[in-house]
Amino acid sequence: MMRPLSLRFGLLVCLISMILSFSCSRSAETDFTLRVGIPNGPVTLDTRLATDSYGIMISRLIGDGLFKLTPNFEVVPNLVESYEQPSETIYIFRIREGVKFHNGLPLTAEDVEYTYKSILGSELNSPFKGAFDRVKAMEVLSPTSIRIELKEPYAPFLTVLGIGIVPKKTASEMGEGFGTAPVGTGPYKLIRFVSDSIVELEANAEYYGEIPKTRKLTFDVIKDDNVRILKLMKGEIDLVQNGIPPMLIDKILEDPAIKMKSDTSVVVTYLGFNLSDPILKNGLVRGAIAHAIDRDAIIGHRFKGLAVKANSILAPENWAYNSELRGYDFDPSQAKRMLDEAGFPDPDGDGPGKRFVIVYKTSTVKERIDIAQMIAHQLGDVGIGVRVEPYEWGKFYGDIRKGNFQMYSLSWSLLTEPDMFYDICHTSQLAPKGVNRNRYSDPEVDDLVLLGRVTMDRARRKEIYARVQQILLQDLPYLPLWYEKNVVLYRDNLIGVTLRPDGDLHTLVGVEKKKR
Repeated sequence: MMRPLSLRFGLLVCLISMILSFSCSRSAETDFTLRVGIPNGPVTLDTRLATDSYGIMISRLIGDGLFKLTPNFEVVPNLVESYEQPSETIYIFRIREGVKFHNGLPLTAEDVEYTYKSILGSELNSPFKGAFDRVKAMEVLSPTSIRIELKEPYAPFLTVLGIGIVPKKTASEMGEGFGTAPVGTGPYKLIRFVSDSIVELEANAEYYGEIPKTRKLTFDVIKDDNVRILKLMKGEIDLVQNGIPPMLIDKILEDPAIKMKSDTSVVVTYLGFNLSDPILKNGLVRGAIAHAIDRDAIIGHRFKGLAVKANSILAPENWAYNSELRGYDFDPSQAKRMLDEAGFPDPDGDGPGKRFVIVYKTSTVKERIDIAQMIAHQLGDVGIGVRVEPYEWGKFYGDIRKGNFQMYSLSWSLLTEPDMFYDICHTSQLAPKGVNRNRYSDPEVDDLVLLGRVTMDRARRKEIYARVQQILLQDLPYLPLWYEKNVVLYRDNLIGVTLRPDGDLHTLVGVEKKKR
């Protein structure tokens, strides 16, 4: 039986107080391993396959791509020394010389060609195949030069090339096993990967860029937010980024050994609806759900000012964000009217009787369960019965990827390029083949996201994606809930801790751990 939230909160505060009282007796740090607590382990570390946030971020610490994004979301060369673009559809890339994979093999243009061809092939079944489907031809011109021709102009092409390059020989020999033992050219090399337990990395001493300040970096999977915090305070881990119970922050910071930073974020939490579901395929029902949720109350109670309401999957920091969007106000009366109109009247006519019941899937992280229960309670007030079903991350995310759900909540943390609307909204990308998990299909959106891909002028692209966001807010395949601010808590012997709006973990490269 789950304890009431107030009791669990009280017990946790007591534990924190006990840790604070014994803080003076902590043993000194003697190693130079940076330990980071994360809520979910990567599904795969193959950069060509990873779609979950930690899978993407950690795999790209291991494997560099030809290009990378700056904290301001500008695309800059990474493994590329230089490039030229003779036309809108032709690119010639010159690869950095002297770069080696972690196993000692030299990086060549053949590895670049192999990486992209494997993504396009049917054997790998990469979710990024759609991002490369505009490639017409690739030609290796020399060991350090490759020519890529597109079928038509593709505005986000350089952003797409952030996917890590894999060694042809190693990846082809390992096959599916590459996802658990990847080799790349990045600032860290993989030492150990135990699914849902730990990812252990070691600094790449031969890295061509900034060499990590700490010799080892480990990601410890600690699913419970509160347990992660307790481990941080006891010195068992050094840093926790996001997934921090806001109501505990003031108490945690009573410990002088714990520091905090927070900043704006592009991380958006949303509700996803299965549009093939007999109930949720009705747009009036989805609109009623939007009006029935009091986001201000949830943000005030659960986030203590560390979140703001969202009207789009894109964040205001994104150049393509539509600032004219007006979201759904909290209006239970309107929600009830919409449910009546949708053909789901109040069964007894005198109160919030259950009009129907839907299943709300979420992870087993306590904070996410608490939020799901708050939303379920609010929906119950307008007559929507909700059964909250928490699952361990692997099962939960697997069901979402396959489209096996009615309603769920998740967060997107790496939405920096508006072309992602193609992946999550275009009819050709329906799950399980693609990442259009909600089975959304709209002819105008299909046309617009394709137009956005071939339009090279940024101002015109902004207009296109403004219209896409407007349609999506009306159709509601996803209901944007809020943008959670990036928050990092860390031990005071760490130097150089910073945050990026996208929450990317490359910031850890510059973190130094001092002896106590």
